[in-house]
Amino acid sequence: MPQTHTKINFIVATRGSLLASTQTGQTVDAIKNENTDCSFDISILRTQGDNVADKPLVSFGGTGVFVKELENALLDNTADFAVHSLKDVPSKCPEGLILACFPKRENVSDLFLTRNNQTIHQVPKNIKIGTGSPRRIIQLRNILPEATFSDLRGNIDTRFRKLEEGQYDAIILAAAGMRRLGKQIHKNAYLKVTEMLPAIGQGAIAIECRADDKRTIEVIRKINHAETELAVKTERVFMAEIEGGCKFPLAAYAQVFDNKVELTVLAGELKSGRFIKATNTTTFEKAFDLAKKMANELLEECNKQDIKLYDLGI
Repeated sequence: MPQTHTKINFIVATRGSLLASTQTGQTVDAIKNENTDCSFDISILRTQGDNVADKPLVSFGGTGVFVKELENALLDNTADFAVHSLKDVPSKCPEGLILACFPKRENVSDLFLTRNNQTIHQVPKNIKIGTGSPRRIIQLRNILPEATFSDLRGNIDTRFRKLEEGQYDAIILAAAGMRRLGKQIHKNAYLKVTEMLPAIGQGAIAIECRADDKRTIEVIRKINHAETELAVKTERVFMAEIEGGCKFPLAAYAQVFDNKVELTVLAGELKSGRFIKATNTTTFEKAFDLAKKMANELLEECNKQDIKLYDLGI
């Protein structure tokens, strides 16, 4: 009798939103292609961020509200790994867990979406913009100082419906999510990174697992993208040093090219809209040191200019 080969099975934790489940499916498919002797079952979990859909994220938690329940599943061994949008992940993992894999990053841009595909430089000055992100608000104020802002929650289709109904004149979304869902994006919608510095980790996916689970790490690392890993880890070193997340007006974007890492960072004060931005370049080996240095220099400059980074005015 021929022996039947039993595939090694992995339980994958994810959120249940269309975007989360879609990008988890895409990620698992990529892992499957590199590990034909493995099978995967997807476990959908609801997070605090999913359960509280009627309040701005900054008012009840900010970074971490979309990952805690997934991390608990890893810690209690009911899942082997979890797939996250990296920008939702706090700067420190719980003890016993690691971010073990970073697939190739998607487009990092934010999108400025209107009903008639106007660019951000064509719209009326006093428009109402749907976004609850302090990072986006302070940078948009720099371009449209007379605009007003209103919190925007819900999945992508819900957000588009609110735009079409006229609840907002424009809404801001990350390009990465739209692209992963296969949505068409008008060329006018893309904001330049120089106009809108992305969130830390924007466009990137992180796969989290138990730190001592060598089997899982070996399987998922096969789709790791080295340049993405270096870039996003550099951004996250900056975030950890400055001790902030999506609750605060922070941004960082690292680009890897010609054996160099270029890091641009931003921090500001939501109430006044003032912010400080800086760019520097270093070698691969010194990227994390540069991120720490820039974080501390930026905090020092905020203090000098009396920019209250952690004052959200809520």
